[in-house]
Amino acid sequence: MRSDVLNSSSNNYGQQIDKWKFSAKTAAFTAADGFCYLVTDADGCAVTLPEPNVGDRIKIVFGCVTSNNHTVTADATTTLFSGYALMLDADGTAAQCKVFAPDETDDDVITMNGGTTGISGSIELVGLSDKMWQVEAVLYSEGTVATPFA
Repeated sequence: MRSDVLNSSSNNYGQQIDKWKFSAKTAAFTAADGFCYLVTDADGCAVTLPEPNVGDRIKIVFGCVTSNNHTVTADATTTLFSGYALMLDADGTAAQCKVFAPDETDDDVITMNGGTTGISGSIELVGLSDKMWQVEAVLYSEGTVATPFA
C-alpha cells in the first residue's frame, strides 16, 4: 500500500464520523441527542433542550424569523451555556460582525429576535456535563448586534 494513502487515513482511525438524523420542524419542539433540526417556522420557534449528557450533540439550523422570536432554552435554569455566538451582519457591515460568549453564570436561553440578536443561522450544542451545553453558533443579524444569550 502507498504510504501517502496509509498515512492520510491513519489519523482518522477510531474517530466517529459526523452523522446526523435530520428532522424538519415548523412548530415548537423538544430536541434530542443526535439530531440536526431544520427549522422553517418564520413566526418564531421555541426549542427546548433535554438535560445534557456528556457527549450529546444537537444541531439546529434556523431559517429566517420574521415575527416573534426563535428561542433555544435549556431544560432547567441550572443548566447553562458556554461557548460562543459569531454574529454576522446580513448586509455585510464589518463593524457589526461580532462574537459574544455566555458568562456561564446564568445564561440558559438563546434568543433570535429577527434583528439584532439573529435572523437566521446555525447552532451546534455539545453536552459537557449534566448542567452545561457548549454552544457554537453562527447567526446572521442586522442593525446594532447584541448578544443572543440571556
